[in-house]
Amino acid sequence: MNKLCKEYISEIKALFPIKRKEERDYIKKIIADVEDYCEEANVTTKQELYENYGKPNDVVNNYFSTVDTEYIAKQISTKRLLKTFVIGLLVLATVLTSAFCITLYAQFQMVKRTEAIGVRTYIIEYN
Repeated sequence: MNKLCKEYISEIKALFPIKRKEERDYIKKIIADVEDYCEEANVTTKQELYENYGKPNDVVNNYFSTVDTEYIAKQISTKRLLKTFVIGLLVLATVLTSAFCITLYAQFQMVKRTEAIGVRTYIIEYN
């Protein structure tokens, strides 16, 4: 498979807002078709791919026109909720880590200020 076909497939993959099992299966079929076409037709320009399959946004639009709108809305909503949860979790972890580091630093400063007083006793024996 040549570089143009890889770029075309990458453009298609990038345009999918969600990538569940159904979308991955569709992408695999498109990849197989494009690879076969590239090998058989010896593609030299992206325009040839656009004429045969359509522009990447047309390919994605064709897929989503066959899928139920409610399914798409639910998947995008789920994805947004998951992203919000992960971001919240990362913010919480950052805050807790910062608080822990501040506490450790404060303890370090307190130990640094207190002087350790030690007494050494030497016993010297004279014969």
